[in-house]
Amino acid sequence: MKELLLVCAVAVMIVFGYFIMKRLDDFLANNHHLIDEEIAENSLFIAFDNPMILDLLIPLFEKFSKGKPNCQLHFLFGNTEDIYDKLNKNRIDFGFIENNASANDDTYRCLIISTKQNSIICEKAGCTIEPLDSSVIQTAVIWKKASNNAFANSFSDFLFSNQAVISAEYVK
Repeated sequence: MKELLLVCAVAVMIVFGYFIMKRLDDFLANNHHLIDEEIAENSLFIAFDNPMILDLLIPLFEKFSKGKPNCQLHFLFGNTEDIYDKLNKNRIDFGFIENNASANDDTYRCLIISTKQNSIICEKAGCTIEPLDSSVIQTAVIWKKASNNAFANSFSDFLFSNQAVISAEYVK
């Protein structure tokens, strides 16, 4: 009889533990989702197909960050197809891609930026890498026309207001 009572008590504890763990998992999943939303709400995700131009645009991003200190900038890089895919899935807010005519359609806004290739300093190797061709590079900044992210809208306005500074031209 004692053994049956002990087995029942252990079974009740296991069932009780299962329900507590289920509630804890739901709680943690909900918090993880809320944290992800908060990060996305206070962030801009900016992707480059050529991360070398990021160095040339640092003054632009610093100026934007000074005006919007609560916005976290996240820089990513990948190929052009990945950037379009992430834009379509709302995983990134802006893409800096090789000047590409396909960026100009009903879904995206496009601003062409002219940048000159600079030398790259490799600190670990202690050397400078010079470009073979120091000509001007045309880079398209693309973003979706409809965005729910207030910082994305602020950054697009910022890009338009700084067109002369960054040698940009709006593509309609």
